[in-house]
Amino acid sequence: MTAPLTPNARQGNTGFAVSVALLLIRVALAAVFIYSGSQKLFGWFTPDGQPMVTMLAQGLAAHPLPVLSPAAWAYIAAYGELLGGVSMLLGFVARLGAIPLIITMLVAIATVHGPNGFAGTFKFVTLSTGEKDMLIHPGYEFNLCLIAMAGAILIAGPGLIAADAFLFRRGLWARGPQPLDNPMRRES
Repeated sequence: MTAPLTPNARQGNTGFAVSVALLLIRVALAAVFIYSGSQKLFGWFTPDGQPMVTMLAQGLAAHPLPVLSPAAWAYIAAYGELLGGVSMLLGFVARLGAIPLIITMLVAIATVHGPNGFAGTFKFVTLSTGEKDMLIHPGYEFNLCLIAMAGAILIAGPGLIAADAFLFRRGLWARGPQPLDNPMRRES
């Protein structure tokens, strides 16, 4: 007769499941921020192909931030989004890459989306053609979700399916058992 399974044995390989969950979070963050950052910096994914960083700087001029010019803040935000997104995709220094994403979303809430409330506002307008259209001012619910996702990566790390797991054996950038560890050997 065999002994009953312990709770840990019944759960299966939770380490792998957590790593896959963290990978899914990282890929979703990467998609959002690489798209947004490349749109601002290079004009990719825009209808006219023009970089949006100038328009972002003009929008920031209405909400002045301390110390630097609106253009400098716009470039910092755009590069933070792009590089943070690439960091999430590769899982390379992902904890560090999560910080500019969180800060950018906090600034977006404070300057743009916060006044619109959690879910945002909308109103119907009549266009010059006589047609009715809806004017939408998004709230901060999407920004809050992105902050939570980036915060999870900041706290838990990128998981074992990441460049960090292979490059950094121990320390701040690594977390838990690493893929190349020998599970039979104990370190003293």
